[in-house]
Amino acid sequence: MTGAILVSLLCASTSWAQTRATSSPDSASRQSTTDEPAAGQQPAASGPDGGSPPGGSDSEQQTKAGYAPPGVTFTLQEQSEVWTNPFGGGHRSTSYNGLTTASLDVDLDRSLGWKKARFFVSAFDIHGHGPSRSLAGNNQLISNIEATPSIKLYDLWLEQRLFGTLYLRVGQEGANDEMMTSSYAGLFLNSSFGFPGNLAADLPSGGPNYPMATPFVRARWKATDKLTLVGAVFNGDPAPPGSGDPQIRDRNGTAFRVNGNTLSFAELRYSPDPDAPDSLSTTYKLGSWYHSGRFDDQRFDTSGGLLASPSSSGIARKRRGDFAFYAIADQVLWRREDAMAEGVGLFLQVQAGPSDRNLSDVFVEGGLNWNAPFSERPDDVAGLSFAYLGISPAARRFSRDLVAFGRAASVYASNETVIEATYKAPINDRLTLQPDAQFVLNPNAHIPGVFGPKLLSNTLVVGVRITLTLGNK
Repeated sequence: MTGAILVSLLCASTSWAQTRATSSPDSASRQSTTDEPAAGQQPAASGPDGGSPPGGSDSEQQTKAGYAPPGVTFTLQEQSEVWTNPFGGGHRSTSYNGLTTASLDVDLDRSLGWKKARFFVSAFDIHGHGPSRSLAGNNQLISNIEATPSIKLYDLWLEQRLFGTLYLRVGQEGANDEMMTSSYAGLFLNSSFGFPGNLAADLPSGGPNYPMATPFVRARWKATDKLTLVGAVFNGDPAPPGSGDPQIRDRNGTAFRVNGNTLSFAELRYSPDPDAPDSLSTTYKLGSWYHSGRFDDQRFDTSGGLLASPSSSGIARKRRGDFAFYAIADQVLWRREDAMAEGVGLFLQVQAGPSDRNLSDVFVEGGLNWNAPFSERPDDVAGLSFAYLGISPAARRFSRDLVAFGRAASVYASNETVIEATYKAPINDRLTLQPDAQFVLNPNAHIPGVFGPKLLSNTLVVGVRITLTLGNK
């Protein structure tokens, strides 16, 4: 059954596009306009793995797919993973995790004559049991496709080039499709390298992030070849009000919430070498985000007393708004002579926000990518990275209050840190293997979670992802 419903969701759109298409084939990637690609985590099939559909002439696409609807790309992708936990964490066992993604990308200029416009839609079939919930018990999810099993609409947007190099996009998507992205971090499988761990820990329902997109509007202006300005506004909570798993409250991704609080982004991007390939380029980003909602104080209740006290009402003081500032650097360290896309790149991201209303007030990630470590395999990529999720001083003081009042046996750790090593090896243009190993220090920062109040020891999780991509690529 996996993938069947997704195909039916998009089949009608594909057939319609085939009958209306009249011009040259599509060559734009999922994250780009027809003129300028934007760095992002999501692939052409709209999953969290990274990548984009290649272009080509009419005859090339006819050869690959048997038909070539001009300006239309349909992709069906299956990502399957097996993970095992040899020691530590919550449970020593093996788990399976999977994601089927169907997407339709339409260049409306080429297919319908709608000048400078683009339409994109994608849907997910999430299956299996993720390694974080079933094995490690950590906060920064081991797999960026790990989620509650369901069938979900994700992307649904229209992009229009208004004039010059100003692009407006409106519809539904996840925030990390557009903002806070590193072209190098997309190699890694831990979820924090796609959507920063502090936002996932602090924002309502985990924020607009896989697998829950939300309505948004984004403007992107390429001021020069090297300088780009981006601003975006998302709904601040993708799930309808209620208790329990927010991914169940919006089980099919069709809540389309537009009446809640907002999550706003502003980002400045500078690329000193705009002609460099995305896989090995240098880019610097400065940005900030602001959420207009009300957030629980981490330590004090509405009367100003300690939340941990037995006499407390248990109702936290409300803080208006939340925010953070961030900086991202993708830096080429070394490039093989006469090979622009082969070499070593480094990435680093730092985010910081207030302590009093956030479980995590600091997030730092970084790593190294080695493109083509073996010259005879130019498409392979090896990587080593870390993600540091800092627990705020206010939250740690709350845990010490709990211990002082005899309501807990231990305090929160200062951080949860993940160290990841991975190797991505395309077998052919449809099939990719990616073995991966992650060592988690202080799983869930010793905060009670899916495995209850017991302290979880440092854990090693080892797995492999198999990605199969079909469609008129």
